[in-house]
Amino acid sequence: MPSDVEADRLESAPKSTEIAETEFAEIVRAGIPGPHLEFPDPSPVVRADALRRSPPEIPEVEFAEFCRGEIASFSMKSPRKETANEDAYASIFVTEERGMLLVADGLGGHRGGRKASNLLKTSLTKVVPRLLPRPSNSILISKVIDVPVPGDRGEPDSRSVLLDQIEKVNKRLIRSRMGAGTTLALVEIKGKRVRTFHAGDSEILIMSQRGNLKYSTVSHSPIGYAFESGMMTEEEAILHPDRHLVSNVVGSDLMSIEMGPWITLSARDTVLLATDGLFDNLLQSEIVEILRIGRLHESVAELAEIAIQRMLSPMEDFPSKPDDLTILAYRGSRTRRKRKSEKNAVRK
Repeated sequence: MPSDVEADRLESAPKSTEIAETEFAEIVRAGIPGPHLEFPDPSPVVRADALRRSPPEIPEVEFAEFCRGEIASFSMKSPRKETANEDAYASIFVTEERGMLLVADGLGGHRGGRKASNLLKTSLTKVVPRLLPRPSNSILISKVIDVPVPGDRGEPDSRSVLLDQIEKVNKRLIRSRMGAGTTLALVEIKGKRVRTFHAGDSEILIMSQRGNLKYSTVSHSPIGYAFESGMMTEEEAILHPDRHLVSNVVGSDLMSIEMGPWITLSARDTVLLATDGLFDNLLQSEIVEILRIGRLHESVAELAEIAIQRMLSPMEDFPSKPDDLTILAYRGSRTRRKRKSEKNAVRK
């Protein structure tokens, strides 16, 4: 039996690690401040910040010449999801002065949405032969007189060709019963003129170098219509909880394609097509201010950087909605006028 001195020493000795850990857990659960306890480290501890997702891999902006101008494109999946990108985009070459730009955002789950947007992309690419100018039909008489023959001649009606192909995709998606659909933002380029076709909430903007908005599509959604009618401000619309709702898509019995007028582009005008991954994270005024000037690929990269940053780090009073992001921008070539001194130099 221990002596009184030994008993006092045993009572004052620190408790075992097991008991101390139990008490510490109870303190933590109760939210009660307790003494600082240090425990032996029997195994390596994984820091909390090591469990966070690694930064997303951000692709480079692609840049190319197109229809006597230049295009810059960017597309990546949402930084907050593991599944693949459901957006699709394309620059479709027809002739040196004619082409199409396409952006589509698939809906209806990862697999169905991705299939829907890529089906639309593939189908519209296939219409190129039907858009090419046809040679005139004629009969040469006596090797001198060229008599035209009645029938289809010259350029085909691109409007009918495109709408017919979109309707075929719509019917195919409905028959598939996948429950999937896709938005459509399509720009037809014909020399210095452009025309838009769209369905859903992927949007198209046409802006001047000075920042004047020459044309913009209306998002086919309850919030888009409310903003267009003046019922809410852009700030209210971009932060509204129902902004994700869409009223019109390719793949629906109620699909309708809204077609814009032919618009003549001035030098340095910029055409933008983008999915809601951009328009849900930046105000329209911010987009125009960034894109209207500077090198096109650098401006597109800046838009993408800001959108991704807001998706990853929400801030008060700023929009933030993680989503797939696709940006496609076109700018016609700038007509270079020779200065008087240059003309004189050529003559000499």
